[in-house]
Amino acid sequence: MSHVRTILIGLVDTGIMPIVAMPEDMRHEIEQIPGATLLGYRDRGAVWTRTLRAREVVDQIEPNQKKRLIVHAVGSRGYQFAAEVSHQLGVPLVLTVHSRGAVNSAAGIINERAGDCVGIAPSPTLARAIVAAGAAPAAIREIPWGIMGSESHWDSTKSGTAGLVLAGSGNDRAAWEVVVRALAQVASRREDFVILADADATERSSISKTVSSLGLTPLYSRIPKLEADREVVLQADLLLLPEAEGVTRSLVLDAMSAGMTVVTAEDRDVPVLCDHTIAHICSPETTEWAGAVESLLENRDEQRSLGNAARAYVAEHHRPSKYIASLVDAYEWLVGNDSIPIVSNES
Repeated sequence: MSHVRTILIGLVDTGIMPIVAMPEDMRHEIEQIPGATLLGYRDRGAVWTRTLRAREVVDQIEPNQKKRLIVHAVGSRGYQFAAEVSHQLGVPLVLTVHSRGAVNSAAGIINERAGDCVGIAPSPTLARAIVAAGAAPAAIREIPWGIMGSESHWDSTKSGTAGLVLAGSGNDRAAWEVVVRALAQVASRREDFVILADADATERSSISKTVSSLGLTPLYSRIPKLEADREVVLQADLLLLPEAEGVTRSLVLDAMSAGMTVVTAEDRDVPVLCDHTIAHICSPETTEWAGAVESLLENRDEQRSLGNAARAYVAEHHRPSKYIASLVDAYEWLVGNDSIPIVSNES
């Protein structure tokens, strides 16, 4: 929700009062932001009920607002629903394409809605991929995400047990096994760390038996909804990302903004995850991951240097003010300068 919150606060600061459409079971995950209107909707149901469910959203909008709207789908799971809402309202559609897996779906909708739909990609490779999938180049904007700066988490006096956050989707079991086996190698030589792993990704990767067989269970904690729990993540020392998924995650940018050290598989679709100056990038080899983690645990100066470089990069390239200005420019290009965005989040 960090990304959605950045959008909402930024839009309100510019004088735009957004409407936020959230699935009913997700409304509790985002705080009420003064100036933003929060609507709930039913996101579950057969395809043939989509029209009815979209109508329920449309009916919650004040009549005087309906002609000045843009529907902005932030999460790819909600593309079709957002497209139906915008169709019923007769207003343009914006799609945030934050992952390689969303490219084809987004390109199809952009083509179908030629002239009143824009795709927004956070990286040049994803922008090119959407065009390669058939979308018109004029309908694609490359806009790096903006991140609100975090206080540096670095504590020069910190000692004792280190926290290692293990994050991602868990869809690539082989990648997770490489990293888990690497952590077991490190644990055979030192046990001054704990592993804070995303609970859903752990289950999805079916890695629990491997964790147990390697004797890592005492060090391995499963954290529910890890990506939403920034306090847990930002108090840790290292963020480990086993998978190259082509997914931009606000979690990664938030961690870097706080000066946290990231160890990752190389991901060419995410600029911060293919730059050796701001992240420790590993090939999918157990010994390489083990060496990287152990070196960083041993050398606090190396941790701090890489974390500071990442923090400076995010501050320069992911300014929220620039991000919001680019979003508003895309909105104005579609409909003019007095539009009210409906931000739909369904990841």
